[in-house]
Amino acid sequence: MAKERVFTYRNTGTESSPVWEKWFQKTVADAVLMSDSDSEEKTIVDYVDEKIADLIGGAPGTYDTLKEIADYIADHEDVADALNTAITNKADKNHDHSDATQSADGFMSAMDKKKLDGIEANATENDTLYKNQTPSTVTVGGVPKGYVPPSSGVEAIEMINKMLHAYVAPSATATASPTNGGVFEIGTSKQVTAVTVNITLGSAAISKIEVMDGDNVLGTLSSGIQAGANTVTLDSALTVTTNKQLKVKITDAENKSITVNTGAFTFVSPYYYGPVAAGAAVNEALIKAATKMVQAKGNKSVNYTCNNQRMLYAYPKSYGALTKILDANSFDVTGTFAQSEVSVDGVDYYAYVNDASTVSNFKMTFNH
Repeated sequence: MAKERVFTYRNTGTESSPVWEKWFQKTVADAVLMSDSDSEEKTIVDYVDEKIADLIGGAPGTYDTLKEIADYIADHEDVADALNTAITNKADKNHDHSDATQSADGFMSAMDKKKLDGIEANATENDTLYKNQTPSTVTVGGVPKGYVPPSSGVEAIEMINKMLHAYVAPSATATASPTNGGVFEIGTSKQVTAVTVNITLGSAAISKIEVMDGDNVLGTLSSGIQAGANTVTLDSALTVTTNKQLKVKITDAENKSITVNTGAFTFVSPYYYGPVAAGAAVNEALIKAATKMVQAKGNKSVNYTCNNQRMLYAYPKSYGALTKILDANSFDVTGTFAQSEVSVDGVDYYAYVNDASTVSNFKMTFNH
C-alpha cells in the first residue's frame, strides 16, 4: 500500500475562477488523513513526524538518536558507575545522627546550640579572658597597683600566675676581659674583647644580654642564656684610652631589664715620691727620677729611707693642696714641707719637700 501512488489536484486560481492542476504524486501514507474532520487534515506521515519530534524533545543534533546516546554512555561508563555507587551508598531517607560529643562527630543538640549562641564574639573557651579596664586599687602579688590589662584581655590562668607569683628581677655582675678596668697612666691603652655576665635568675627567663658603651651596643647574646656565667663576645675589640665604664643591659621574657656595670677604666697622671739630695733643685727631671705610683686621687702612705736626704712627694696640681702631712708617729708635720709648682710632661704638679734627715723605712701619710 505504501508503494501505491495517488494523484491530487489543487486550485491555483481563485474561488470564482478556479484553475485546477495536477499535483505531484504521493504515497498512500502521504495522502491518507488521520481524521474525517475538516478542521484537521493530519496525514499518517504528519503524525509519525510529530511523534519522532516529541521523542527527540529538542535534543541537540549530537544526541538526537538512540545510537548517539548509547555511544555517549559507553564513553562515560566511569561516570555512570560513580553515580550508581553514590545512589547505592546514599543514606536512607529516614536516617538519623546522634548528638556530637567531644570524641565523636554528630548533630549539635539544641542545648549546645543555645550555649554557642550565647557566647560573645572573640570569647575563648569558657570565656576565660579577664578584660576589666578599671585600674587595680592595690598591689596583689605580682599585679601592681594601677594595673590595667590589654583591651583584648588576659587569660585567667595568666592573671592567677601574676597574683600568686610576683615578678622578681634578675641580678647580675659583669666582668670585662682581658682587663676589667683599673687605674692606668695617661697615654697608655687597654683592650676589651669580651664581657662575662654572671646571672642570678629572677621569675622570668633571660632573653637578651647587651654590652653597651653609652648608647652604642658593642655585642649581644640572645640565645643559650642561663643562670651563672654567660660570655658576650664584642663585635670588634674595644681599645680604651680614656676614662670609661662599660655597662651590661639584661632583658628578660617580661621585657623588663636591669643594667649592671663592668670595672671602670681610669687614666691618671702618676704620683712621685722618694728621697732626693739635700741641695737638689726641684724640677721635672728630679721628680721623674723618683718612684712612680699610678693611683687615683686619695690619701697616700709611703715609706722613706733617707741618708741626709729630703723627702719628695709630688702629684697633679688639679688634686688641690694637701690638708695635712703626718709622720710615723701621727704627728702633724705639714709645716716642715715646702710646696712648689713644676710642669711634668705638660701637666702642672705640686711638689713637696722637707729638710734633710736620716731615717729607715719611715712611713709618711699625705692627706688631700
